[in-house]
Amino acid sequence: MESMDQLVRESLEHFNEGDYDAIRGLMGPGFSYEEAGTGRRLTDPDEVVAAFRAWRTGLPDVHGTLERVLIDGDTVAMEIRWRGTHTGTLATPGGDLPPSGRPIHVWSTMWQEWRDGRLVSERHHLDVLSLLAQVGAIPVPA
Repeated sequence: MESMDQLVRESLEHFNEGDYDAIRGLMGPGFSYEEAGTGRRLTDPDEVVAAFRAWRTGLPDVHGTLERVLIDGDTVAMEIRWRGTHTGTLATPGGDLPPSGRPIHVWSTMWQEWRDGRLVSERHHLDVLSLLAQVGAIPVPA
């Protein structure tokens, strides 16, 4: 069996590569995905993959870099730096954002729970406010 560190790194690389079958393959029974910034909670693997595809539609070149990882048994905390360019329509809970052509650079933390080498929960704390400001969806204070 792979080490927890390898599994964690692979989970992010699968997203970076757009390998949705591999992402689906990591999900264990009862998997749930939550986004703290949007309030979205998904439990169906197809819905999770659709959400990831939508993120990549708005930011086709998006790439996450794992800056820090802490592992305690089956619990993982990651700090991720996301970079990309808003060249596609970005779906948000408040409606679709047309392409701005602007680059984004946002931080997030992600908490994962693993069981028997399978991902059972993922909570993503994404800096949505910075993302919206960087693509011009909300005003930035002077």
